[in-house]
Amino acid sequence: MSHLAKKRCKNTRNLDESARKVILGKILSSLCNQAEELSILCDIKVGVVDFTPGETKAFAWPCLTQANATINEYLACDEAKQQIKLFTQETYLQRKVDARKNYIDKIEQTTEKKEMENLFNQLACGKSIQELDARETKGLLKLFEAKQTKLNERKTKLNEHVDGNVLNQTGANDSNVGEENDGSP
Repeated sequence: MSHLAKKRCKNTRNLDESARKVILGKILSSLCNQAEELSILCDIKVGVVDFTPGETKAFAWPCLTQANATINEYLACDEAKQQIKLFTQETYLQRKVDARKNYIDKIEQTTEKKEMENLFNQLACGKSIQELDARETKGLLKLFEAKQTKLNERKTKLNEHVDGNVLNQTGANDSNVGEENDGSP
């Protein structure tokens, strides 16, 4: 967006009516530009309606009929539908906190896994198993179970591959039964 930083508002009480109208026109122009950018960036319908005291006509952006249609469409929805995508600050922050917790949990799991693999390597190099505490022992048991599961999966795949090759070879040999071999492939 162009610039959404807060600007200090001028005190317009002491200005004459024409100067206040010029300032209001500039503010409404800026507001309409920002509304248009918001509409494009977020792919939503935006309308601006301004009721200026002392004026009989209302200012509407993009035009009176479109602003009116947008407002009527919103008011026609039931309250549950109006609230579907409405975020409160609390729900927004809660989603951010939950996402951070998930990220931290993943990092902790990865760290624990690496620690256990490091401990496993230390045991393989000669570290005594009596030096382990309860947390390390439980972690190693989890690591052993995971590695055993992977080994069993690889064993199953290897057996299926070997069985498939044996069936293919016996099937090929059986099809040549009764034929003379003349030496050509």
